[in-house]
Amino acid sequence: MPWMFLVISGIEEVIAAIAMKYVDGTRKKWPIIVMVLGFGLSFFCLSKAMQMLSAGVAYAVWTGIGSIGITAVSIFWFKERIRAPQLISLGFIIIGVIGLRLTSS
Repeated sequence: MPWMFLVISGIEEVIAAIAMKYVDGTRKKWPIIVMVLGFGLSFFCLSKAMQMLSAGVAYAVWTGIGSIGITAVSIFWFKERIRAPQLISLGFIIIGVIGLRLTSS
């Protein structure tokens, strides 16, 4: 169950970060609402996960999900370019998240 909360938290972080990209002052309200709700739900689910997992593992996995998720969205949705060193670094993050999951009790 804590891992489910952690995955939901990471997904909500990505949604909030996408909304943040659309915030342009006060003209559009929906990105601000989505961003605040997304980060709020993300932190709520992260706190639930941290009740059952160590804080270090939960936070590391949460940031990994967010980093990989927003990078994927940036590449496929926003058409941003990624260079080989960035891709390799993301691979290390994925390996680290998998390692933390496999070694956490």
